[in-house]
Amino acid sequence: MLDVTRVEKKYNIDPIGMELMKRRLTRVMTSDPHNGPTGYIVRSLYFDSIRNKDYFAKADGEDVRKKIRLRIYSAQDKNAKLEVKEKTDGMQRKRSLSITREESEKLMAGDYGFLAEKDDSFAQALYYLMTKEIYRPKCIVEYDRYAFIHPDNNIRVTFDQNLRMSEDPADMFRPVNKMIPVAESSDITLEVKYDGFLYSSIKSAIGDDLSINVSSSKYCRVREHMGF
Repeated sequence: MLDVTRVEKKYNIDPIGMELMKRRLTRVMTSDPHNGPTGYIVRSLYFDSIRNKDYFAKADGEDVRKKIRLRIYSAQDKNAKLEVKEKTDGMQRKRSLSITREESEKLMAGDYGFLAEKDDSFAQALYYLMTKEIYRPKCIVEYDRYAFIHPDNNIRVTFDQNLRMSEDPADMFRPVNKMIPVAESSDITLEVKYDGFLYSSIKSAIGDDLSINVSSSKYCRVREHMGF
C-alpha cells in the first residue's frame, strides 16, 4: 500500500496561460516520463455509497470527505490502482493499492470479497466500508493530463483537460473511446501538489496571476452532467 499526505491546490487556467506556464516550468521541473506529445490519459471508475455520501460531502463543502476510485492509464493495463483520497482541513491523504485486472473486474461487478482475503489492513478496511455502506460503481471519469515533476518534496504540477465520462463501468477496460464530452478543451484545471513546501523557483514559474484557488471535483462535475 502507498500512503501519501500532501498539499493540493487547484486553479482554472486558459490554454494560452497553460502554454506559457509550461515553458516556464520546463526550466525548473522535469516533464513526466509518461507524457506523450499531449500528455497521457487518466481513466477512473468512481464508487459511492447507496446514498451517494461522498458526492454530497463534496457538494456540500464538508471539511472532511473522501473519494474511492479505481484508476488506470490505458485500457491495456494489467493492473489498476484502487485509491481512497481523503481531505481533512486542507490536507490531502491518498492511499492506494495495486490490484490485478481480474480483481478490478470483480470490483466493477460489486464483488469485494477478495479485499477481505488480502493480508493488508487497508484492503480489509476498504472491504468493511464498501460492503457496510453498499458502495457501487457510479461513473467513469477520463481526461488528458500533462505533468511536471520534481524529486524534492514530491512536487507535481499537472494540467488536466478534455474531461469526459461514461455511465457504463464495463467501459473501464474497453480500448475504443466511447466517452461523452463533459467540458470544452479550453476548460483546463491546473493542480499543484507537494509535501512540506513549494520551491520559490517553481512558485515563480507558476506565477501569481492565477484565479483564486478553486474546489474542483471532476467526479462531481460528471455526476452533475449525468443529471445526478
